[in-house]
Amino acid sequence: MPTSWPSIVKQESASLKINLDNLIRKNLSNIAFVTIDGEDAKDFDDAVFCIEHNDGYDLYVAIADVSLYVKPGSSIDKEAINRGTSIYFPNFVIPMLPEILSNNLCSLKPNEDRPSLVVKINLDKDCCLKKYNFFSAIIHSHARLTYTEVENNSFKSSLSDAVIDSLKNLKSLAHKRIAIKEKRGAVRIHSKEHLIKINDDGTSKAISFRKNIFANQMIEECMLLANECAADLLNNRFGYAPFRVHEEPDQLKLETLKKILGADVQLQNPRDPASQINSISEKISAKDQLKQSLILQTMKRAEYSTENLGHFGLQLDQYCHFTSPIRRYPDLLTHRMIKSCIEDDNDYSSYKKNDQEICEISSKLEHRAENASRKVNQILIFDYLKRHLGEAFEGVISGVTEFGLFITLEKFLVSGLLHVADLKRDRYQLSKDQTYLYGIKSGRRYRFGDSIKVKIVAVSPFEGKMTLLKNELKRRRKT
Repeated sequence: MPTSWPSIVKQESASLKINLDNLIRKNLSNIAFVTIDGEDAKDFDDAVFCIEHNDGYDLYVAIADVSLYVKPGSSIDKEAINRGTSIYFPNFVIPMLPEILSNNLCSLKPNEDRPSLVVKINLDKDCCLKKYNFFSAIIHSHARLTYTEVENNSFKSSLSDAVIDSLKNLKSLAHKRIAIKEKRGAVRIHSKEHLIKINDDGTSKAISFRKNIFANQMIEECMLLANECAADLLNNRFGYAPFRVHEEPDQLKLETLKKILGADVQLQNPRDPASQINSISEKISAKDQLKQSLILQTMKRAEYSTENLGHFGLQLDQYCHFTSPIRRYPDLLTHRMIKSCIEDDNDYSSYKKNDQEICEISSKLEHRAENASRKVNQILIFDYLKRHLGEAFEGVISGVTEFGLFITLEKFLVSGLLHVADLKRDRYQLSKDQTYLYGIKSGRRYRFGDSIKVKIVAVSPFEGKMTLLKNELKRRRKT
């Protein structure tokens, strides 16, 4: 992972200064924009404001104007391409851009004027898109809010009436946009994200899961709308964009998934895999994260491409990333193309081949970032579990092999191995269809999805290995 900045990048970053008075753009500093992020966020790249009126809604989404500072071919730009994305770990971030940009100049900090790229989106009363308009502006964030504050209506400081009205309108809009998304059949998978708290010495303090609250969904719906509009604008103007594409899963994988899960749903229509996945997901409890994760594994990876393949998960014909240019390079590419539309000074048709190469690089770097974050999370969780040797936990069989069973601990969603030799009082073999282990004498079967109580006997955090034993109940001695 890139952990230091080249000296030329540091020099360029230190020299960056923008005189806002010299910028010719709309001044929206009086509009009550706010940022809404997690408690630990430091880079604020999106701000929102919403008006509800007799004809529907006007949604403003303002995004940090990173392209104003990061010019194509600059040392900062080259380093950003090499990084592709910011990489997030439980207690620190490897940013795509130097912190003077990501946490200061580009960040939409409260009570400060900031250059932004804004999309004004007009929606009807049902929140269906009517029209949109992109333009450069100066905005002023009137408050830095957190998801928790918005969810609970418990704010640390007093808010203006304009901000309070906007938040009410945003919630109303989000409810209607979520209904539209469900109606068009967007894929619904209930997955959990680890929340790991770290001690001062770098060890794991506590393991839990992030709560999926409505405030998160509210901002997500605003960003989805802005991204849809960006894709539509660029596709109409240039015939391509740095699309975020997501292809359909293979029908064979869906059939295999149904067989593994035993989901009582007919998968006869290969033309509508989204409804098939949603039908399977609805049959499974949101609490059953093992089976929900299997559904997720059936899906193909989303990637970046200049070829418009649509977005299967969202059930959209076209989609691209526009709302996070501080932390994702394809978003910065989208910004530059949108600006050329606004200023009408460039034809991007000759750049498509080069942009496709950037899309491919960005997809690979995104995958690298995800793998790194997942690996570190696993190490930290295993570090935590190393302090719980000998303790018993509820588990679910998540893998069956001839050498044993992989058990996912329900409380932590990490897996360990229960070796076949440690299954007592019988000899166990793998079934012909490789779906279960069975005892030669007893006929006892251990299948995927079966609940089983285990205790931890050994953990190797950096090897990603955990050894488990079945937690046998002690038999009372007859007297």
